[in-house]
Amino acid sequence: MGTAAQAQTVDSYTFPDALAVAQTAAESGGERYLFGQVPRPDQIGQGYVVLERTGDRVYGALYYPSSSFDCFEGQVQGTELAMTVINSYDQSDTYPYSLAMVEDSAVASSDASGELVPFGLDGFHAIDNLSENDHRMLEMCRGVVSSVQ
Repeated sequence: MGTAAQAQTVDSYTFPDALAVAQTAAESGGERYLFGQVPRPDQIGQGYVVLERTGDRVYGALYYPSSSFDCFEGQVQGTELAMTVINSYDQSDTYPYSLAMVEDSAVASSDASGELVPFGLDGFHAIDNLSENDHRMLEMCRGVVSSVQ
């Protein structure tokens, strides 16, 4: 009952959205990373950090799949990623948070590619492939961080 028409409509909206997200990511100049408490993306009940890093500055999102996410901004300070987390429900509510960084200059990613990631987060696995949703959260957080500053 209209399934083919619905699929075409979904595809026509999905493809331009994905293209716009990819173009924005390429224009941002920063490197984007995904880290998870487990080595596989989108595992219910597991925490993830998606971030964009330019030099020692970062912004991104802390999230659990199928849940809300909180944006953050911060910077690398020694062996820590020092962040200010912005409450997703009340953007005037912020709090400090930090994650320890892995001291090695490069760590192996968790998937089969074996590529090296320039840094790691202690207790998290590097995940190579960011989803369209990860990119979308980064774009939303870029706007949130800009509006809070």
